[in-house]
Amino acid sequence: MIEPKFKKDDYIINRKGKVMGIVSKLDDKGYYHFKMCYGKVFDRFYDVKTEFLQINYQKFFDFCTDEERKTVDELLKRYKAETKTPKKE
Repeated sequence: MIEPKFKKDDYIINRKGKVMGIVSKLDDKGYYHFKMCYGKVFDRFYDVKTEFLQINYQKFFDFCTDEERKTVDELLKRYKAETKTPKKE
């Protein structure tokens, strides 16, 4: 198996594909799962329950800079606001 480049809570980015995310875990099958994943090209959040990153593709991702981390944090706030389910009364 390929040596994992990222670990839980790492902020990662594919600058060419304009995808940013926060790693949740790496499973036994070699797939990274995300807490949040955002694609700038289509300005949308990916469904973290169905979108994964195969470890073979980690070579296309880097760690985010401090400025990019701030952007991801702002996106995470937006993501949480958009996915918040209203309480049933």
